[in-house]
Amino acid sequence: MDIENFGVIEDLYSDIKKEQEEQLESLKKKKCQIAEIDTYLDGILSKEQNDLQVFLPRKVENLYHDVIEQNKQKREKLVAECDEIEKFLHMGEVKLERLERIIANQSVLFHLKQLSVLDVQEKERQRIARDLHDSSLQNLTHLVHKVELSSLYIDQDPVKAKLELATVESGLRKVIDDIRNRIYDLRPMTFDDLGLKEALLKLFVVLNQDEKYKIETDIDDINADLSDSETELALINIYRIIQECVQNSISHSKGDWISVSLKDEKKFYKISIQDNGVGFDLKEAIKKNRHFGLLVVEERVFLLNGNIQINAENGTSILIEIPKKVEEE
Repeated sequence: MDIENFGVIEDLYSDIKKEQEEQLESLKKKKCQIAEIDTYLDGILSKEQNDLQVFLPRKVENLYHDVIEQNKQKREKLVAECDEIEKFLHMGEVKLERLERIIANQSVLFHLKQLSVLDVQEKERQRIARDLHDSSLQNLTHLVHKVELSSLYIDQDPVKAKLELATVESGLRKVIDDIRNRIYDLRPMTFDDLGLKEALLKLFVVLNQDEKYKIETDIDDINADLSDSETELALINIYRIIQECVQNSISHSKGDWISVSLKDEKKFYKISIQDNGVGFDLKEAIKKNRHFGLLVVEERVFLLNGNIQINAENGTSILIEIPKKVEEE
């Protein structure tokens, strides 16, 4: 449930609460009217009856028949209205209890999503820091040593110094390419320029540079309005989800075939990623905190109010449904 729908439920709760209070006030007034009628009738049938029996042989009911009947009918009508109000109040209380449970559950869910957002952000930072440390930073450190070595050779053996500097130049170009790839990984430029499908196809080429895997694709060309922040967020997260799943298959499956499907359906984006690898024990992986990438995928799906099913017995099969934004009529 998104924040807007959560607000609708809170508004509904407030409206029912206000209506309950109005009906309760109306019930009190009607019960006061019933009490007044009872007092009035008791007065007629007691005190006045005793006084009139001295002078008149007729019963007081006959003397005040029309007045008594009118008040009895009014009383019956008020009692029926009170019964209806009490039934309405009971149903209202039931509705309020249900809404209170929903609001409490959604408050917990909203809090969990906030924590998940922070968790995903922190894990992304850790991944970026780890990748930079293991690649670019180490390469740059190695190149610094090369430059220092070249400075020692430059007077004694200029040719050797030039060869070392040529190695440094080549290494720096590789570091630049590596950093460029990291920047592309943070925000694929093809995603903004050409759309999700082309960004994914380019991604698969980069991930499968050694062509070890046969990657089959069935990806719909999703022409979504990226100026809408909610839709843009959903699509970039779909990109990240597919990226992580394919990267996991390439890194861990030990297979040679991957299938990727992304279908643009009426109410959902449906994602399917399969490989013919060795699979893994899902419960054991969760227990030992392995397959870190899949945990990130599950958190992303949770944040998008989606559903995910993972089957890792014979190869790995991942099915995901991401709900689309509900368009206002």
